[in-house]
Amino acid sequence: MQMYSFILKFQIILKEKILVRMCVKERNIDKAFMNYLAHAFLSFNHPEILMGNMMGDFIKGKQIERYDLRIQAGIKLHRSIDHFTDAHELVLQAQHLLRPEFRISSGVFIDIFFDHFLANHPDYFPDNTLLPFTEKVYATIQQQRGVLDDAMLTYFGYMEQYNWLFHYSTKEGIQRSVEGMCKRHPRLGNPVKAMSLFDEKYSYLQEHFNHFFPSLVEHAKNKLHELLPLSDGRSFE
Repeated sequence: MQMYSFILKFQIILKEKILVRMCVKERNIDKAFMNYLAHAFLSFNHPEILMGNMMGDFIKGKQIERYDLRIQAGIKLHRSIDHFTDAHELVLQAQHLLRPEFRISSGVFIDIFFDHFLANHPDYFPDNTLLPFTEKVYATIQQQRGVLDDAMLTYFGYMEQYNWLFHYSTKEGIQRSVEGMCKRHPRLGNPVKAMSLFDEKYSYLQEHFNHFFPSLVEHAKNKLHELLPLSDGRSFE
C-alpha cells in the first residue's frame, strides 16, 4: 500500500514538472502537452472557468489568489479533475495495462491516450464538432490573455498554432506528443514501446475510458457547482 501511494504521488509530480519545464524551452513544444482537451471540455462553456482550468498546471500555492474568483474556481476545478482522475480505479487499471514497461510514467501516457478517445467519442464530439470547439477554446484564451504571464502566453500560443487539442484525434498527433515528451524526458521510457502498447491495447484502453469518463463529467459538474454556484442561469450541459 505504501509503494502504491508513493507511485501515485510520483506520477502526479512527474506530470506537473513535465508540463512546466516544457513551456518555454523548445520551439517544438507542440509535442509536449497532455490532457488539456479534457480540461477544456470539462469547463462546460464558461469562459473564466475555462481560463482557470487551462492555467491550472502553472499555478502553485497562494498564486491562485492573484486571480478573480471565477478563474480561481477554474484552477480549483483543474486540481480536482486531476486528483479524481489519478486516484480512480479504472484509470489505475488502464495504467496497469502499460506495466511493467512504464511503471512510473504510465499515468502520463494514459492522460494522452484518454484525450484521444475523448476527441473521437461521438457522444462528446459528434461529427465535425471537434475543430470548432478547439477554435472556440483558443478564442476564449485570447480574449483573456491579459491574465497570462510570459510562460503561459508562449505555451498557449504554441497550443493554438499547432492546434494540439484537435490533433490528438489522430494517432499521428499522439505519436508526435509521445516522442517529444520522451525525447526531453528519457526517464519516461521508450516512445516506440509506448505507441506499440497503445496500438496493442487500444480496445482495452478505450473501454476503460468509456466507463471512466462519465463519472469524471459528473464529478466535474458537482465540483463546479460547489466552487461557484451560477447566478446567470446558464446550464452546465
